[in-house]
Amino acid sequence: MMLPVWIGRYEVGEPLGRGAVGIVHRGQDTAMYRPVALKLLLKSYLEDIELAPTLERFRQEAQVVSRLSHPRIAALYEFIETEEIACMAMEFVNGKTLAMYLSHHGRLDFSQVWEIARQLLDGLAYCHRQGVQHRDLKPANILVGDDGAVKITDFGVARIDTSTITQVGDVLGTPHYMAPEQCTSLPCSELTDVYQAGVIVYELLTGERPFSGHGAEIVRRILQERAPNPSLINPRIPPQLDWVVQKALAKDPADRFHSVGDFSEALGKNLERRAA
Repeated sequence: MMLPVWIGRYEVGEPLGRGAVGIVHRGQDTAMYRPVALKLLLKSYLEDIELAPTLERFRQEAQVVSRLSHPRIAALYEFIETEEIACMAMEFVNGKTLAMYLSHHGRLDFSQVWEIARQLLDGLAYCHRQGVQHRDLKPANILVGDDGAVKITDFGVARIDTSTITQVGDVLGTPHYMAPEQCTSLPCSELTDVYQAGVIVYELLTGERPFSGHGAEIVRRILQERAPNPSLINPRIPPQLDWVVQKALAKDPADRFHSVGDFSEALGKNLERRAA
């Protein structure tokens, strides 16, 4: 199947990237005269055995995002499904992913780290209040607008606290950002998001991920090794900030911060002081 030029009132433009489920294209809402991001799933591109579970995840993502309304979450405008495609028309953000931002800027200063982390954790705390766990937080799923605004995207493997939505994708994630419990197929929780946010903060502070490697090697290191203190990579980092990051990265969820809010408070006390 060829990619349609129009989906409903939306004109389909150039591709922007790929999410956990689907490809994202720039689009134009011809009724509201605004740019949109069109997350598309072409059913004919999927094998028969993949179609049902992939569609379920795609529909679940739309259901999750539709109940979230917050400045730090990329908004969903409309969900469209036909025999050929499923499509989410979403808020378009002028900017780049945090992954691209880091590739251009490298290690950030303390004020930049706090500004990004503060917004990320604020949006994540809102998700948790709504009963939503993201479970695939990584720089590629975070947008940084040209105005500095941070938006969380790609809830394709999110879990929602409601019996009306099928729980799928329980062991899915991105290896370098997966929490230990994800690597061993144990139950995830809001503290899984705390761990993944900790990995992102580590990368913001140091320009490196806590663990390197591929496949089974990265999983082994996540499960068995303690991440190097960030101060070993960035000597400007004080011991108190090492402690904050390591607590977020604790192997046992019970040893992590009890909430995103607690993590944000501890991180802010240290980063604001260093930035000043």
